[in-house]
Amino acid sequence: MKYVLVDDSIPYDGYTSGRRPLGGAEKAVAGLATALQLRGHDVHVINRTTYAHMADGAYYTPFDDAMTPKSADVLIAMRKPALLGQVRNVGRRMLWVVGPPDYLTAGVNKPLWDSFKPSLMFVSHAQAQAYKGALKSLVVAPGVRAEFGSTLPAYLTAEQSAVDYGNDPAATPPPAPEPTPVPPHAIVTTHPMQGLTWLLDMWQMEIHPQMPEARLAVYSASLSKGIRGEEVPDALTPVLHQIQEAVQQNVVVVDPLNDEGMAGVYRAGRVHLYPGNSQDYACWTLAESQAAGLPAVARPMGGVEERVVNGQTGFLVPDASAFVNVTLELLRNDAVRKSLGDAAGDVTRRRTWSDAAAEVDAFCAASS
Repeated sequence: MKYVLVDDSIPYDGYTSGRRPLGGAEKAVAGLATALQLRGHDVHVINRTTYAHMADGAYYTPFDDAMTPKSADVLIAMRKPALLGQVRNVGRRMLWVVGPPDYLTAGVNKPLWDSFKPSLMFVSHAQAQAYKGALKSLVVAPGVRAEFGSTLPAYLTAEQSAVDYGNDPAATPPPAPEPTPVPPHAIVTTHPMQGLTWLLDMWQMEIHPQMPEARLAVYSASLSKGIRGEEVPDALTPVLHQIQEAVQQNVVVVDPLNDEGMAGVYRAGRVHLYPGNSQDYACWTLAESQAAGLPAVARPMGGVEERVVNGQTGFLVPDASAFVNVTLELLRNDAVRKSLGDAAGDVTRRRTWSDAAAEVDAFCAASS
């Protein structure tokens, strides 16, 4: 089949997230495009790329380029209903919904629904349940790129070495050097306006006084700009001031990295603190950190409960007091951190874009 995916956000292709940070929705388009191509389909992505080219198996073209596809068996538009009409001759149209679905029932969209008769593709069951309309839909949980799959330790233990190399001491490799101890640290990737102030309050008033050696690393491009003195939106000013003061409580702001870099960050961390938000249905970075084997502490909001198994791969907590208590436990207790991390990164839990592509294929085949 010929798939066409359409997104008018920013320029990117299937290699972008390997070079620099990229948003979850953009990575999703690239990930699904590559996975569909690997299933034998002809895949085109129309976005704001500056020139037509092939990347990671899919063909990327700018809007209104001469090479833009004129037909498709399946068109998948990212977020915006108006993009459903980007290609005229299409067998099936789908709208990929990644945020709150309220806008889908607005009257302004009814002519588009009547004309295109699209299906909706949601990223979580919680999001699908929040939709109050009548369009046909499916839920396709996001996959994660291979970089986030948890890996084995870099060195073998002495027992493993004896098994692999025999009992001859001369054949056994020397023991690995002891790693340099690093302070236990928690990782935050949440948007500054989605619970970060609440989290900083707890860190400053509850967690840091009980464990002053622990560090909180906040990965945020917008806050990093503010720290460097660059202009930020007015709405971010209060949280920027708070985080600048929180340096005294061992809080640091870090620029997000590419996929490989963030995977390394997750593997080196003790816990992913995820305040949660009722409008966050995708939980992009939470899915990635879980795949990398990083336990999470989160509030059960939005799509969080579909990414974290409470008590097995992290903790879903009802209030601030519980959030503080289990965060301290993960920062202090190596055994608990390892148990939850091993479960989070277990290969049987790993969700790939190949899995997602198979579900999209099955839906399109059954609906044809």
